[in-house]
Amino acid sequence: MIQNKALKKIGLVAKELKLPIYVIRLWEKKINVLKPIRKPKGMRYYSNSQTEILKEVKYLLQKKKYSIEGVNLHFKEKKRFNYPTEKRIMIKEIEGLIFEIRNVISNGA
Repeated sequence: MIQNKALKKIGLVAKELKLPIYVIRLWEKKINVLKPIRKPKGMRYYSNSQTEILKEVKYLLQKKKYSIEGVNLHFKEKKRFNYPTEKRIMIKEIEGLIFEIRNVISNGA
């Protein structure tokens, strides 16, 4: 179970990410993977993993210029490929193929 030390209120997270609170609340409604912990009185608390997701959402929306739909698709694909394990396996397979291609090219076949 998550310890309270690992949880941050929405105001602190907003300050850390340099975002208005209302933006985070809007993203919660629109982006499927954002699910803060809510206490009985409605106060939102973010775990470290949720804070990291918020950072990634901010990057995708503001720097990469993704749409909300694009962000949701990004996280859907990320889940589908079971990062990082699946990604590492794919990279190793691609590196192996590159090695084989270089051998074929260097042997003139």
